[in-house]
Amino acid sequence: GFLAPGVGMGNVIKVVGGWPLHDWKPEAARIFWGITFQIMYLASVIFVIMTVALYQWCLVGLIFYIGFATFLGLLRTHVRGAYKIEHGDLLTDLICAFSLPMFTVAQLEEQVEKDSPKSKVEVEAKVEVGAEL
Repeated sequence: GFLAPGVGMGNVIKVVGGWPLHDWKPEAARIFWGITFQIMYLASVIFVIMTVALYQWCLVGLIFYIGFATFLGLLRTHVRGAYKIEHGDLLTDLICAFSLPMFTVAQLEEQVEKDSPKSKVEVEAKVEVGAEL
């Protein structure tokens, strides 16, 4: 959702894997990364609001937002790799994450709900048979 992107990002990490803590316990990775991303997002909003008191808080808020959006872009790149989506690259993932983060989170959630990650063997087998991915 708009106020809780960390929840969606944590759910995506639980399904896709590949992030720290996931190999140990996927649910722990979901909780840890969900809370981490949510704190980064809310901190960016709170610090920008605090600009009313002192302009420098705006810069701190923007730094938190840059961190949040960078991680979101990296998560989108990871999902594209796990699902063998060949269109796009890291630059477009970062542009989506910086400019439209909530749409990016919704897109990732939709992808993991409707499909399952593809292993390299699965993709090669389908290519050999001539089936569509």
